[in-house]
Amino acid sequence: MVRFDVIVIGAGINGAGIARDAAMRGLKVLLIEKGEPGEGTTIASTRLIHGGLRYLEHFEFGLVHESLREREILLRIAPHLVKPLAITIPIYKQSKRGRLMIRTGMILYDLLSWGKSLPNHQMLSRAQTLQQLPGLNPDGLVGSALYYDAQVEFPERLVMENVRSAREFGAEVLTHTRVTKLAVYDGKIAGVEFGQNKFAEAAVVINAAGPWIDFVLERIPVKSPKLIGGTKGSHIVVAPFPGAPANALYVEARSDARPIFIIPWNKLYLIGTTDVRFEGDPDEVRCEPWEIEYLLSETNLALPAAHLTCESILHTYSGVRPLPLTSEKDEQSITRRHFIREHPRLPNLLSIVGGKLTTYRSLAEECVDLIFKKLGKDSPPCRTATEVLSAD
Repeated sequence: MVRFDVIVIGAGINGAGIARDAAMRGLKVLLIEKGEPGEGTTIASTRLIHGGLRYLEHFEFGLVHESLREREILLRIAPHLVKPLAITIPIYKQSKRGRLMIRTGMILYDLLSWGKSLPNHQMLSRAQTLQQLPGLNPDGLVGSALYYDAQVEFPERLVMENVRSAREFGAEVLTHTRVTKLAVYDGKIAGVEFGQNKFAEAAVVINAAGPWIDFVLERIPVKSPKLIGGTKGSHIVVAPFPGAPANALYVEARSDARPIFIIPWNKLYLIGTTDVRFEGDPDEVRCEPWEIEYLLSETNLALPAAHLTCESILHTYSGVRPLPLTSEKDEQSITRRHFIREHPRLPNLLSIVGGKLTTYRSLAEECVDLIFKKLGKDSPPCRTATEVLSAD
């Protein structure tokens, strides 16, 4: 019977990052994925590598600083996948977030990313804004803010390059393989049963199944509390349209003041996202008609010449954010920080809750440090912040 130092369940961006870091530090790793790597929440993202400008509204300065640091690292270690992206925030008289608030946020954003390679923000007048974005709705426009984040057009490639790197450092990877049971012996997870009655022993098990985390915990003969209180995000994809912006737009929705992105993507435009509670099976998540209407309506308000309709839509996609279970009623207020949940009754099991595409590497570093503590071993230094991901 094969014994591993660590078995990672789930090959989204977090699981792939953990497997890579653990393998690079010399651990014997098995990564198990029920489908294709990155095909769940990762591929359903807005495909941004960003600091989370709106998190400043909730005073999550630590998360923004971590995200901006990780954005810089990803621009350096994966320049073939992660590219700078100019983003404009139009400011209107009727906006919930006025010029002073936006300017303050921009200054904080620059300060928290001190030493970055991307340019600082610029505040533009109404005339300058319309010169750069002639398709923008001019009614009540007072100006805009121009700033830079980054985009990963194909996040599944970022996942695959982490998986491939993990394999190059000795990790075993199983795809299209479902975990059927986590066996418990003497108060610990003894190993993982998967596929057709196959079994592998593990010193430590990482539950990195994203919105499926609680589904994995149901396969343990020890009752575990529910961890995930996910929200659904949906996007629509359309062809270039009249008035379409050359750079990304970050607009405040007229109906509910939620921020929405309108982003050039793969010679098309990506529009999203929604943010609503979701308690069903993540495999069954779909973009609903009201979400389509919401995104079309808000885009047409922001860019009046667009005249987008349901017939304009080339594709829709939805995913579930694996956010922590909370009584917080406002979906936007639920933290996007990650948590590595320990299970007191099963000390060698760790569940990864929350997290962002942008911060997957730092989450993985923190998790692998903890794995070494669980193993009672000294940890070699983490190298993922400097080892470039292969473009081959």
